[in-house]
Amino acid sequence: MDISETYLTLGAVTFELGVPLAAIVVVAFVPRIRKFAVVLLGAVTPLLLAYAFIAASYFSAPAEPSGRFPFSAVWVMSFVVYLALVLAGTALALIPKPSNLYGRYFIGFLSAPICYALLNLVS
Repeated sequence: MDISETYLTLGAVTFELGVPLAAIVVVAFVPRIRKFAVVLLGAVTPLLLAYAFIAASYFSAPAEPSGRFPFSAVWVMSFVVYLALVLAGTALALIPKPSNLYGRYFIGFLSAPICYALLNLVS
């Protein structure tokens, strides 16, 4: 593995796991911005579930060669989709309604398949 590829992967992992971690910290400790962070957290949840599934399949059989590639490649290959979901979640966070946190999370969660479908139309 080339050193630049390693840095690219580590940067993608840091960003893709850092955004939801920061959103969780904001939801827990900053009530003033909580309504914005929960939409962003809802928008990235589907990809986080996919990452958890891939990581579980990798860690259940780390010696299996068929599980090694998806675990190392998913971070870089899904970065554009993740960035689009973050941007969509950020844009939707500016909408004032609904005021309920669960409703706002659900709005962010529903934006993921819509954003993915729009990305398929563009590419």
